[in-house]
Amino acid sequence: MPTSQRLKMRNLDYMKPVRFQNHVTLTELSRIVDRDISRIRRLEEEGRLPRASRYRVGQLEVRLWSPEQVEEIKEVFANMKPGRPRNV
Repeated sequence: MPTSQRLKMRNLDYMKPVRFQNHVTLTELSRIVDRDISRIRRLEEEGRLPRASRYRVGQLEVRLWSPEQVEEIKEVFANMKPGRPRNV
């Protein structure tokens, strides 16, 4: 059972500014695409996923993806093949 299904989801809307209420956080995105948070972070860092908007809440930096970016990320994960790429 994936981690995203075992843990109870907490509503994080209070952390989002008004203009970003329809955006999703890293935790919400990991549940939507059913992937681990560390994998999403790594793929974003590598440039394989769209870069999230950052918003600071105190000392915490929250990543926020738009609904359009979420659809793009779903497409990226749907087209990924398991395993390592072949050496060329």
